[in-house]
Amino acid sequence: MKDIEITRPLELDRSQTVALDTHSFLNILNVLNLELSDLAEMCDLESALEGDINRIFQLADEMSNPDTAYARIAGLDQDIAAIERKLDEQLATRPEARDSAKVREARENLESIFSVLRKRVADLQARIDDLTSWREFEIARMIEDFQKVFGAIEKNSKGRFRIIDNIAAQESQDYYVDFKVHSSEDPLIRMPAVLIDVVRDLLANARKYTSPGGRINAGVWSDDSRLCISVEDSGRGIPEDEIESVIDYGQRASNVQDRRTMGGGLGLTKAYFICKQLGGRFWIRSELDRGTRIRMMIPKIAGEVSDCSEPLDTAAD
Repeated sequence: MKDIEITRPLELDRSQTVALDTHSFLNILNVLNLELSDLAEMCDLESALEGDINRIFQLADEMSNPDTAYARIAGLDQDIAAIERKLDEQLATRPEARDSAKVREARENLESIFSVLRKRVADLQARIDDLTSWREFEIARMIEDFQKVFGAIEKNSKGRFRIIDNIAAQESQDYYVDFKVHSSEDPLIRMPAVLIDVVRDLLANARKYTSPGGRINAGVWSDDSRLCISVEDSGRGIPEDEIESVIDYGQRASNVQDRRTMGGGLGLTKAYFICKQLGGRFWIRSELDRGTRIRMMIPKIAGEVSDCSEPLDTAAD
């Protein structure tokens, strides 16, 4: 496999740009809708929760609309809290169903989804007026947040797989995920907040297109001059003649069309778009049935666009 640097221009209209900004939130909102609908059916609460399920659809529409999305962000916390409160109120009317093992498990899963959703809202609120400015993050907190994401994904699988970080413990249905963050400014790392979103999306893609039992390696590394991101998996890979076009808006590789996607196939588009907004470079290495590696290099020095695999002063143009 060889690295292919993607340099093609990516032209997006206003609605597409909004979709990239909000798509991580919408992914989780879609998951909430599915899980809440399943729980409502389990507890015979379809009619009682119909309004809340419709509210989720309405939120999705408003957050997809360029005329309403950004103004709508401020009230998302209240909407999410209202949906969760209504769920608890309705479950209280079905104590026998509520206390069953199956429903308790579903409610715990929903709790993790609500938690992730609130984090997505906080992320949107934090960066709405300042998408690409550089901020300091605590490395330990960043790793902890990603571990919570992995935990939520595992819980949402309902026992189909585990996500583990020790290869010695990996069983046939487990994903082995190795995620590391290092910085010359340890214990802090400086980066635009939106890149945390990008890494999450790339990890979600890697998990989605890798079968249980596979591996995912990811890292964020930073020195005084550049920030490097790499996400690699042992999944399906991308057909060679589609590698350069897979970053196009809504484009998915032809060999993954059978996989349901919550996000419309926007993860790579968003990663590439943000990378180029920040003056960076972007590489894809992929081979069918062997996996894919995405690498990004974001300069901290304006105009400096080296390759993360090379020393800064000797990197090729």
